[in-house]
Amino acid sequence: MSHVMGVLYAVLGKVMIFCFQLVRNYGLSIVLFTLLTKVLLFPVNLMLQKNSIRMVQLQPELNVLKTKYIDDKDTFTDEQLALYKKYGYHPLLDLVPLFVQIILVLGLVGVIYRPLSYALNLDRSVTDALSQWLTGTLGITDSGNAWQIAVMHQIQQGLSPADGALSGAVETIRGLNVHFLGLDLSECPTLSLNRLLTIPLFSGLSAWLMCHIQNRINVLQVTQATWNKVGVMLFTIAFSVYFSFLVPAGVGLYWICGNLFSILSMVGVNLVMPPKKHIDFAYLEKMEAERKKAEAVHRVNRKRERADYKRFCAVQDMQLMFYSESNGFYKYFKGFIDYICTHSDIQIHYVTSDPEDKIFKEHHPHITPYYIASDSCLIPLFMKLECDMCVMTLPDLEKYHIKRSRVRKDVEYVYTDHGIGSAALTYRKNALDWFDTVFCTGVDFKNEIREMEALYGSPEKRLVEVGYPLLDDMIAQYQAEEHPAHEKPRILIAPSWQPDNIADSCAEQLLDALSGSGCTVTLRPHPQHVRHEPEKFELLKEKYSGNPDIEIQTDFSSNNPVLEADLLITDWSGIGWEYAFTTKKPVLFINTPMKVMNPDYDKIETKPITITMRSETGRVIEISELPQAAEIVREMLEHQDAYAEAIEAACKAHMYNVGKSGAVGGRYIIKSLRKEL
Repeated sequence: MSHVMGVLYAVLGKVMIFCFQLVRNYGLSIVLFTLLTKVLLFPVNLMLQKNSIRMVQLQPELNVLKTKYIDDKDTFTDEQLALYKKYGYHPLLDLVPLFVQIILVLGLVGVIYRPLSYALNLDRSVTDALSQWLTGTLGITDSGNAWQIAVMHQIQQGLSPADGALSGAVETIRGLNVHFLGLDLSECPTLSLNRLLTIPLFSGLSAWLMCHIQNRINVLQVTQATWNKVGVMLFTIAFSVYFSFLVPAGVGLYWICGNLFSILSMVGVNLVMPPKKHIDFAYLEKMEAERKKAEAVHRVNRKRERADYKRFCAVQDMQLMFYSESNGFYKYFKGFIDYICTHSDIQIHYVTSDPEDKIFKEHHPHITPYYIASDSCLIPLFMKLECDMCVMTLPDLEKYHIKRSRVRKDVEYVYTDHGIGSAALTYRKNALDWFDTVFCTGVDFKNEIREMEALYGSPEKRLVEVGYPLLDDMIAQYQAEEHPAHEKPRILIAPSWQPDNIADSCAEQLLDALSGSGCTVTLRPHPQHVRHEPEKFELLKEKYSGNPDIEIQTDFSSNNPVLEADLLITDWSGIGWEYAFTTKKPVLFINTPMKVMNPDYDKIETKPITITMRSETGRVIEISELPQAAEIVREMLEHQDAYAEAIEAACKAHMYNVGKSGAVGGRYIIKSLRKEL
């Protein structure tokens, strides 16, 4: 470490020697030294300005992530790093000024303590001889790092070495004036009332002025909360004053000048790279207000969550619990819950991670809802779970934060799917292995699980031929409504939420191909896609604003137009099967890159219906065929009756208990809890 510091002193010492020889004034040389470092660091400040602008630009998306993953710190960290990479923001770059400042201050302290070497530029042999004279002849041994200052004081007070060879150095030292504006820059300020107290005073004042202007023009500080600005200002002022008492006044002078020159540097950086040219501050204020509102809501919900957690843990002899990831998941349980409430007196304890879950509006005497979302409550809830059965749509039990109960080993964990798909392709390896029972949507799903168990040698689960209750509800709702023919056929484009989906890979190409086809075309992207990339869809809206037959729908508060479409276009979204089996209308599938969650899916005999059923319920085309999309759509609409027959046959061949799956699943739950199986 001493070697490193020696190199640092030598480098900065040469700069100080240059400044001193240029102005021949010790105080002015420090001022010049400070100005020179700020000029040399100006390109670095420009780089930091660019990095800060990127940080502010990504702030709205970062606020969305903070709200979305407010109780999932690990996922938030992963998403935050991905966002930084997207914008090219480097968080460690913000530490460069602090690192440089520490180096300069440490180096300058060493330089100030060595005026003979780094102001007068005396030879090493001369300074060594003077050091020996100080300690040997004068017997002064407690000067420490300030021995050169001690030598200077002794000589300027009239003492001198007997060695005639040092006479030239003595005269040079006597001519060195380390005073500046009446202040001895070689001394450390103290609390005694003297002129040196002006150094800590002006250090604090210059720090206040720098922070005050920084809060007004610095691109990062402008967007900070008031308490943050005040906190940083108070700390900076207090540190500046305190630091000035620890070091020679020359370092304090450097600190004062550094604060003042930093103001000029900030102004210069803003002139070269104006933040307003790159940042919409009005939009930032709006997003910041929304973030604060979300945090306020979260504080209220956090209090509510703790109360619900305590209430849940107080329940004795709990039989049945449902766990819902969010508000939209109630629809997957509804068929089972309705049957259980109608045919038994079993009390259902419904835990949801969504404070707005519609379950809180049900007010059913057999259902007790709880809001529990944060890991600090949800993880221990599952670890200490004491109930007879837990039903959930969340796979990968035991793999991540959700574990089986460590208190009761006989809890029956039941998995029910939240879509129509493949158990081998769309789930991670061994995703269902820790469940005791699986409600199967169809024959393919059941066969895949058995074949995957054989492939991996995992324990056999109880597989119940249930079906898909949501499909039953959709069919019932669709058949209960009138569906008059449209004057112009309605085409709905519904991309999935996975990499390289339609919206990412070919949306404009598809919309251009369907423009002028005589159909009304609606692109309804996945809500998560709109949340993450709103600007993409605003640009699409602008591009097609003059075309009355094309709509980019990003307002999801309106009624879902899926079931009113005459034809659906999607990629790998499970909405394709729900639409086809409900309306008996065809789906046009576009072969965007397939998302594979388990690369072993092709090692079993059963082929994923995610692939095979596409051709049974519609038609599959490649992206290269999109120029013919209008002709393909027209042909499919002309043969809707034939497609309806094929879709009906596919539904009967692949799905279990269409129209009664809620009753089948609900009956199983009741019998299992009553030990009647």
